[in-house]
Amino acid sequence: MIILGSFLSFVSAAFFGFNAVMMRRGVLTGTALQGLSFTLPLGALFFGVTSLILLSSEDIEALDWTGAWYFVGAGVMHFLIGRYTNYKCTKAVGANIGGPIQQFTVVVSVVLAIWVLGESINWLGWIGIVLLTVGPLAVAKEKKKAKVEKLEFEFKLVEGYVYGITSSICYGASPVLIALALEISTWQLALYGAFLGHLAASLVLLVIVLAFGLAGEIKATDKKNIPFFMLSAVFVFLSQGFRYVALALAPVYIVSPMQRTSTIFRVIFSKIFNPTTELFGIWIWIGIGVSLLGAILLTVPEEFVTAFFGF
Repeated sequence: MIILGSFLSFVSAAFFGFNAVMMRRGVLTGTALQGLSFTLPLGALFFGVTSLILLSSEDIEALDWTGAWYFVGAGVMHFLIGRYTNYKCTKAVGANIGGPIQQFTVVVSVVLAIWVLGESINWLGWIGIVLLTVGPLAVAKEKKKAKVEKLEFEFKLVEGYVYGITSSICYGASPVLIALALEISTWQLALYGAFLGHLAASLVLLVIVLAFGLAGEIKATDKKNIPFFMLSAVFVFLSQGFRYVALALAPVYIVSPMQRTSTIFRVIFSKIFNPTTELFGIWIWIGIGVSLLGAILLTVPEEFVTAFFGF
């Protein structure tokens, strides 16, 4: 199950990378709120339909109320606050730089998984986490002035770091809430949990929009950005679907770091679709290599470490 969970985490990372690239195109001239107004309600719709197709009424009735509240909390934290600050980070510094900043997610997830869930990790896994956290920061070395001036957007590094770290805290904490929900519910309810999370986040967003009179900003969405927001909604739905199932099959300390390999896919897809709105160079690829090695070390089973190294 752990191997399958790791694989699904990697698939989730690929879709999340594609999502980041599509959202990058949308927020270049659009806003984070406009992006949320598409991805949140569409996510609720997609996961709602998926739950109706895959789950029986008996499955849904088996959901513990405490578990339901964990799903709701994870949804508001991840899909609303985390996603909004992620979009702001992407708008400020681009997907390639934003990804490494958000590697702090790994630290948050692992610390909480050990502290709250009582999960354990072998020494190779710790090395993997360090590589996943530190390695991708090499990407930041690409922010040379000459290169930044050639980009077709205003580069705001400090703003990017503030929003990136904020989203990391939310992204890092939400898997622990999901794992707590799944401890008292069946794993089949993972996708239904994603629906509850998106629905709760969508309702909170609606209240905020109405309370602060932000409907005008959403109505002003440029029609050219709508396809990018729609594609982002589709890809983030696929990413989150695989992520929730992965969390039902594998520990948080594996799923969360594996998902951060989305940095690899961000760069690859950015090179294809956003060559003039992102930074590229040797340090980008060094960061990718170190990240990938960290992901591999993290998924080495405890039995293998003991058998091969003797401790």
